[in-house]
Amino acid sequence: MFPAMTNRRVRLAVVSAVGVALTGAVSGGVSGARLHAQAVTTPCPAPTSALPLTFSGPPTTAAITACDLMTRLYKFADDSMGGRKIGTSDHERATAYLAAEAKRLGLEPAGENGTYFQNLPLISRALDTTGTMVVGSTTLRAGTDYLVSTTATRAGDGAGWQLVYGGSLLDTTITMFPVPATGTVVLFRPIAPGADGSAIQKTAKGKSWVAWYNSIKNRASLSTTPALSATSVRTAVNPTATILLVNESAPLALTLTPAAAHTLFGGPLDGVAAGTPSKSFTLALRFIDTPRIDRNVIARLPGTDPKLRGQYVALGAHSDHVGTARAAVDHDSVRAAHMAARSGTEGAASRRQTTEDDEYDRIKVLTDSLHKLRPIRRDSVNNGADDGGSGSVALLEIAESFARGAAGAKPKRSVLFIWHTNTESAPTLSGSSWFLEHPTVPRDSIAAEINVDMIGRGEKTDEVGITMTDEDPRYGNPDFVEVIGSRRRSNELTPLIERANVDAKLGLKLDYAADAEGHPEGLVCRNDQASYARYGIPVAFFTTGYHADFRELTDEPQYVRYSHLERIVKLAASTSLALANVDHRLSADTPAPDPKAACKP
Repeated sequence: MFPAMTNRRVRLAVVSAVGVALTGAVSGGVSGARLHAQAVTTPCPAPTSALPLTFSGPPTTAAITACDLMTRLYKFADDSMGGRKIGTSDHERATAYLAAEAKRLGLEPAGENGTYFQNLPLISRALDTTGTMVVGSTTLRAGTDYLVSTTATRAGDGAGWQLVYGGSLLDTTITMFPVPATGTVVLFRPIAPGADGSAIQKTAKGKSWVAWYNSIKNRASLSTTPALSATSVRTAVNPTATILLVNESAPLALTLTPAAAHTLFGGPLDGVAAGTPSKSFTLALRFIDTPRIDRNVIARLPGTDPKLRGQYVALGAHSDHVGTARAAVDHDSVRAAHMAARSGTEGAASRRQTTEDDEYDRIKVLTDSLHKLRPIRRDSVNNGADDGGSGSVALLEIAESFARGAAGAKPKRSVLFIWHTNTESAPTLSGSSWFLEHPTVPRDSIAAEINVDMIGRGEKTDEVGITMTDEDPRYGNPDFVEVIGSRRRSNELTPLIERANVDAKLGLKLDYAADAEGHPEGLVCRNDQASYARYGIPVAFFTTGYHADFRELTDEPQYVRYSHLERIVKLAASTSLALANVDHRLSADTPAPDPKAACKP
């Protein structure tokens, strides 16, 4: 969903790692556990019942229903889709499914060359281990002593490079460390669980390089070092192939072994003060690049009014996710870890304050209590049911409703359905950015954009975000939906959304807390609607926010709350229909931004 995680998400990820080591099996909440069952065929189970691991539902209908959404999501977020990572055959299969559904529903192709697709150029980049770093008379080897990754095309070869030690990111005094000139390599000890990633953002902003000290000791462990995921400088740091788009402004990221750091600084880092320069070195950097293609899926429903059909209401979601894990783990023990890590069960007032030992004990109790019920399921697929999946199937459901004229849905303006790619991988939002930079319809014909992502959860047990001031957790509820960005461009959009909620009798509680100017989570800048807002297009982003399964292999269709999802999809449909039928384009009440300027939360 979002390009960066808050500290709260880092904490959850750490507890998840503890859960992987356990051998229990948990698949649901503390009460009413959702047990894995045999694959279910028609009819749909009740949304409040225990949902199965696999499900094949009945044919979808013109009406927007929880059953339809369940049928679609179990297919789109199935293990067979392999986590839908960009540039892979798995994501190609997922986008082929979306295009086939758009065609089946009678939507017109609106991509390139009369197709439903818009191709984006990508490369599969691998570190060439013939590269070297020469420090005096010592030669360090790429893939053995250090790793380098970048999404830029420059090689970074040459002499005269130097590191400056920036200290540990656990030490808050590093924010006082003088920022070196652009081109200097700042070496940090990597961010630790629970540390504040804002320190990197402050210190590394505008730098050409960022370096990391790691405890890796040999090539075998180097080849499996996971990507660091704390900041705007987040890139993959292993020498195996990584799918990415070329981004000239991206920093190079260097990861060192202790031995390499010792060579560069003449001794262990424990004795080195922040601000100390290293020995100079010569770098011969090499990558092996293989061209690849990934794609947006774009379809059009022509408007019914000859005078208005040249204008578009865009409905957007993202189709990609993060792929598969390097190794299979016990799915249900990870789920148990997430349950134990939840801060509360009924909201902020009941937050638990626990120690790691207490959390570990709770995980063990949960896993042991259900271990007897079923065998352990090994799992390596990040299904992305809520993250990407819920929005993608929402667009299909709305498309079928509009195309078949359900409930009098006859949009006067044309409706553009866009499944963006590459919302998850660096550089994030590049699928939507590419579309806005290379639009397949006139950009100024897009009257508004409604974006949906992660709209299948948001229950009272879900920690959906943080507060504006003290950054305490916020929790969802059965009527919860966040509305982001609707008040930034046109004063007409928010009242239109609220009226759509009332007219459709949805009873949703529209939450604008995370849309506050300067909110620390910056959600207004961190999904595909931000690409449209750059060009002054009025936007609204609907989401039910974070939850413990965010970007985890436990984000599966069986945990989605389909009755809640149905209501939010109806809100997006009602809002889009109102935008398509309003007799004028929404007023522009704020100046259009510079599309090349940085997004401001």
